Amino acid sequence: MSDQQLQPGYWRNASRLLNLYGIPAPLFLLYLAWFRFPSMVTIYVITAIIGGFRLLSFFGWTFKVLVMRLAYLMRGKRLSGRPWWYRRFTERG
Repeated sequence: MSDQQLQPGYWRNASRLLNLYGIPAPLFLLYLAWFRFPSMVTIYVITAIIGGFRLLSFFGWTFKVLVMRLAYLMRGKRLSGRPWWYRRFTERG
């Protein structure tokens, strides 16, 4: 081992997404679309999208929270431990 002691739970932060000013870093990859469609309108649209996500994250609705909320809404309120095909063919009634 090295002389340097690590704090407990040091690796806990290793899997967190990189955020720049509250905006997930992968959203900045949208600027790569500018190389395909080089116009100022594209830059404005991409900047507006990123600014919108920054505004939402200011109120607590981060990109990760929005994706989780969308998955919750698509999944529905009824949860079961069995797959749909098992319930369909065995629990008729």
